Amino acid sequence: MSEQTLDKLIATLKSEAIETADKEAKQIVENAREKAQKILKEAEAKRAALLNNAEKEAKATLDKGEGALKQAARDLTVSVHNDLLKLLKATLEQEVATTFTPDLTEKAVLKVIENVGTGASLQLPENMDASLAENIQKRLQESDSLEAISKDPTLLHGFTITKTSEGWSYQISPKAITDLLYEHLSTTWVNVLKNESDQ
Repeated sequence: MSEQTLDKLIATLKSEAIETADKEAKQIVENAREKAQKILKEAEAKRAALLNNAEKEAKATLDKGEGALKQAARDLTVSVHNDLLKLLKATLEQEVATTFTPDLTEKAVLKVIENVGTGASLQLPENMDASLAENIQKRLQESDSLEAISKDPTLLHGFTITKTSEGWSYQISPKAITDLLYEHLSTTWVNVLKNESDQ
């Protein structure tokens, strides 16, 4: 084989090897580009999914927080209503106790006996002022409408009127009056407070 043919063969081989290497290099670059595109698309999809999940979690947390705040507001409103009602009752008890004077007690006993008629018995507190009890007894003995007047050691304030023939007994005391007033007033106050909180 001649030198020239050998050089030509080497040149051809060289050229084919370079061409093949170029093709392989281009294929490698193309494959790398495709892989990079695929990785980029997957990363974009993952980012979108993570962002979507994060938004959902943030919204759920926000909704939960708003729900908790609303519940706390309702609890606080109920607590304030209850505290105001307790304060109302305490004030009412104090006012009724202050107004329940011996003079008022005497007038109340006489008025109740007058309205009840005959056949009733009266119980007064054991610790009642002696002059008041004596005055009440004198006034009632004159009216002749009572069966009996007695002292009750369990009764601290007020009095008890009983009509056994009709099967009833009522205790009239600062506490009993406060309870009756409070029952009526608390309903009214709850409605007032409810209307205030609705606005």
